[in-house]
Amino acid sequence: MIEAFRPIENYWYIACFSRELKSKPVSRTILGKPLVLFRTGEKPACLEDRCPHRNIALSLGKVKKDGLQCSYHGWTFGADGKCLRIPAESESGARPAARSLPAVESQGFIWVFLGDKVPGPVPEFPMFSAPRWQNWFMEREFDGSAFQCIENFLDVPHTVFVHSGLFRTREGSDTTLSIVRNNQSVTAEFLNERQVDGLVGKLLVPAGSQAKHTDAFLMPSTTRVDYYFSEKRHFIVMSQCTPVDEYRTRVYTYMAFRFDPIAPIVRLIYAPLSSMILNQDVRVIKKQSDNIKRFGREAFYFHQTDAIAREIREMMSGRKARSSHKKRIRA
Repeated sequence: MIEAFRPIENYWYIACFSRELKSKPVSRTILGKPLVLFRTGEKPACLEDRCPHRNIALSLGKVKKDGLQCSYHGWTFGADGKCLRIPAESESGARPAARSLPAVESQGFIWVFLGDKVPGPVPEFPMFSAPRWQNWFMEREFDGSAFQCIENFLDVPHTVFVHSGLFRTREGSDTTLSIVRNNQSVTAEFLNERQVDGLVGKLLVPAGSQAKHTDAFLMPSTTRVDYYFSEKRHFIVMSQCTPVDEYRTRVYTYMAFRFDPIAPIVRLIYAPLSSMILNQDVRVIKKQSDNIKRFGREAFYFHQTDAIAREIREMMSGRKARSSHKKRIRA
């Protein structure tokens, strides 16, 4: 059992790309809850993926002008879950409603809000439409919990072994992490990190340059990595993790960078390399999950080198935040 899997509601989660939601319903599972997405006009809608009449999946139905029609008896439900039509009904009477959830469209995605509180603003991807910035998205489904993915994306020590040659090629020198945690985020700044010596670093980072490197976790399941060299040279990697269930996570990774004046050329190199690195993480997390399942439970040990992961685990477990502090690791 993945002890870190604790459904965290009252947050927005990405359900799918906007381009995926067209004339047919889309089935998704988020936090173990089966959902169906569809459009009424241009607006997205989200219902629990079962007809309240006979429990068949509404995602098997057809999208009509004003709602979603069930494939079993033709009952039609609107975006608010209300039953609009019952074909076999001759006299109007009580009609059950399907559970509806808030859904919005933003920055090319359909977002769904799970919970019973009033939704806050939808998260935004930084520099999404900024001039001189390049960006794209990568989608992967990981055979692992959201915690496994989050920990991996912010874990420096594994890059020497899992991404050898691409990101780092050898064990590094001592690095100090300045960690700040509150109730919604963990931010770690690498204060004296040496230059990344893998293929990515050699191609994208000028020799002798000094980067400001920060890793951040944002509730409920977002990671952000920044390498800032100057206003004209800045890399951002941001992953929105949507937990499917205890052992699966759909991850939308946002890659954004500014590299004046040759950004389009840099992208030709950076895009395939980042995809290769992400695929390596997919494989190693599957192996990790397979072994957790083999033993029937997880048994993580948090070493001082797992400083960021420890803070995240404590936050996800609901423990009170500590004040800012520093840790040393080799990076």
